[in-house]
Amino acid sequence: MNKTMSDDLAYVREIAEAGASAPLLDGRFLMWWGGIVTLAYIGHYLVSSGTLGVPMSALAIMWTAFGIIAPAGYFLLMRGFPSDKPGQSSVGNRVSSNVWMAGGFVLFSLFAGLIIKSVLEGAASPGFAWSVPIVLGIYGMSQLVSGLIASNSVLKAAGFIAIAFVGITVLLIDRPELWLAAAFAAALSVFGPGLMLLRNEPDTTV
Repeated sequence: MNKTMSDDLAYVREIAEAGASAPLLDGRFLMWWGGIVTLAYIGHYLVSSGTLGVPMSALAIMWTAFGIIAPAGYFLLMRGFPSDKPGQSSVGNRVSSNVWMAGGFVLFSLFAGLIIKSVLEGAASPGFAWSVPIVLGIYGMSQLVSGLIASNSVLKAAGFIAIAFVGITVLLIDRPELWLAAAFAAALSVFGPGLMLLRNEPDTTV
């Protein structure tokens, strides 16, 4: 009896450990958000630094387009995501999904407030510049927590990189280089890790 219970407990533990270390499946979503945010930050830098020679009003057009394209692309990815990917119910994947969802809610609330404030005041709020370290902080916490739960060294490193860039971007507030640093951080901490996760995704059910 004791041996049977011991065997059962060992089996349950083995299953739990296997689930915790199952491949993470959000690589394509990290690539999408990391890639489009990187491009948007580069675009903001090129406009705000005068490199493109266009008026600052171009930023409103660019970020409006971002607000349409980014979520549309995400929902298309969601619709095309295979339902038979193994490991979707693993601890690592469930934690990663929920922590990013919580981060998304925070960012939605932040930018909704900034947009309303800008409309009411008739000018872009200075808070948009301060959104950069906040965004990178969300990236850092989400990647670090996901990496710790799934024992994924790539995501843990990505989390620490994003967190380091929180301080760096604070130092660059009110300078065009802020947006260039933010682009670099998004590429390193979100797009790059997403590419690595996507390459490691299982192709078929097991």
